[in-house]
Amino acid sequence: MLVLTVAVVLVPAGPGGPVPEQALAHIITPTGTPGPPMSHVEIDADARNGDGPCDPVDGTAEVGGTHEVAVCITDAPERVWSFAFRVLYSPALNQCVDEECGDPNHCLDDNPDANVGETLGSGLPTNPDLGGGDCSDHDWSCTGGGVMEPYCDNPYTAETDARLDCLGICGPYTSPVNANPWPLAVVTFNALSAGIDTLTLKDVGIGGPNGYEVYCNPPYGVEIPCFGATLDVQEWTPTPTATPTPGGAVGGMAEPPDMESGAAASGPGVSVAGAAAMAMGAALLVAAGAWYARRRRRAG
Repeated sequence: MLVLTVAVVLVPAGPGGPVPEQALAHIITPTGTPGPPMSHVEIDADARNGDGPCDPVDGTAEVGGTHEVAVCITDAPERVWSFAFRVLYSPALNQCVDEECGDPNHCLDDNPDANVGETLGSGLPTNPDLGGGDCSDHDWSCTGGGVMEPYCDNPYTAETDARLDCLGICGPYTSPVNANPWPLAVVTFNALSAGIDTLTLKDVGIGGPNGYEVYCNPPYGVEIPCFGATLDVQEWTPTPTATPTPGGAVGGMAEPPDMESGAAASGPGVSVAGAAAMAMGAALLVAAGAWYARRRRRAG
């Protein structure tokens, strides 16, 4: 029987980072088994502090305004060739704003934003990244096989979740192997109100070009550990604006983040019937082969 040993290392926050902060470095090794640490996926609660996303990985962070979290992978035994995840969050505390996918860029600079393309989030460091480079127009596609572009609120699930499903079109794949944490993608949020938002990873899958496939929460095959994060969200504070008032005084307050419904913002909850239909839709997607990478590998 495989027994996992998990070590949690506390690291002080870097200069200029939110305080207090707790950085978590998950070092996971199968007890009694030689070799490198086990691959795992985790959320960096503050992608902007330290030396960049996942460096360090913050298990908790105090956040406010517009902020970013990263989905990090550690110790992948192969170059990453495909990946998918859902980040569950509270729409009462955080708002995730959908970006325009805009083919032909294959949703590479969307929200969530894969670590490939022109930028990563608000211009975060991208070294290392997912690699690729031999295709004439693009190296990766984050359209979920043409049926699922990135979502800030996945319409096929009852939970409020940011979803991303990406596949490498052509190499060379240069992402790190058996390395320290590095970002697969970044999710950008707007803080809406004060509270504790516990982010959870679900339906995580990672694939490599030589047959490496691992999953977590739930495990569809070989299971790896996944770790969420905790956000201490600070209430949005309006910024004074220079708006003229009768008598020559200056006053007024800036507007809060856009809370309109629709594709631009995560919406309210759904009915029981709607949740059931969404759950069925999600099950059908999984059954149809969310891991189109596997089909492509077999076809090859």
